[in-house]
Amino acid sequence: MSQAQSTTSEPARARSSRTRMDMTARPRGLGGARAALNTMARAARVHAHEAASLLSVPAMAPVRRVRGDYAAEETVSPLAKAGAASGRPVLLVHGFGGTKSSWTLVAQALSARGVSVDAMTYAPLGNSVEQLADKLIVQVEKALSRTGAKKVHLVGHSLGGVIIALAAADRRLNGRVDTVITLGSPFGGSPWADALPVVQIVRALRAGSPLLRQLASTPLPDGVRWLSVAAGLDVVVPGLRSVPSHPQVETFTVNGVGHLGMLLSRRVIGLITATLCADGTAAAEPAPRLLQSAS
Repeated sequence: MSQAQSTTSEPARARSSRTRMDMTARPRGLGGARAALNTMARAARVHAHEAASLLSVPAMAPVRRVRGDYAAEETVSPLAKAGAASGRPVLLVHGFGGTKSSWTLVAQALSARGVSVDAMTYAPLGNSVEQLADKLIVQVEKALSRTGAKKVHLVGHSLGGVIIALAAADRRLNGRVDTVITLGSPFGGSPWADALPVVQIVRALRAGSPLLRQLASTPLPDGVRWLSVAAGLDVVVPGLRSVPSHPQVETFTVNGVGHLGMLLSRRVIGLITATLCADGTAAAEPAPRLLQSAS
């Protein structure tokens, strides 16, 4: 991931005055069109590589971690175990078409620090975003009961971030959510949802849908820190579409990475770990060799 670079976002208030489409607008002139085509071709190659890499990750991981039992007892240091009891559990929510195994590398990095990690899984067909948000609320309550913690951290990729946003706004989770991290979540809609509104849950992700308008007009829950991560080569949720409209949201962009690559990127995984771990340091474990060329 040596090519991936973070870029600090412009101030939130300045950002909110710009349209979410400003990074997807058509360039002018022949030179601009050629540059746009080159960018699209590079993005397509990156996405294809990321998809293949993501599919290969479960084969490299112990079976128990793929099933969701991410933290093998012997892999957690005594120091991490001692700090884990006072920490927040983390719930991971995958995107449309994803599975628990999509989070393998993220979960391993957090588990290595003694963090209690679980992942919500769901079938995208036959469910609405509202139903999945209700399911997440139940899982939050179970995680808090199981660990004895007062609050939980929530991390969502793509559709998973939208599910988290709807759940976090529910009064049943008042005071129960500490930090939310969303990766490439279509708060401004996805062009793919516009082109292929085949099922209810996809139609909800079209730009300007009633659900997305509702989320945009709902204030962030009090006391919740929100970090939004965008990918520079994301063609599923391009540009500022992945950033909620609320000025309090912190933003982070990783260049050279596509939509799926955020689940593989050492930089993104390090950012998640540093944000959620109590001592503020990222996991030192190196990424598998296959990820070195993911960007």
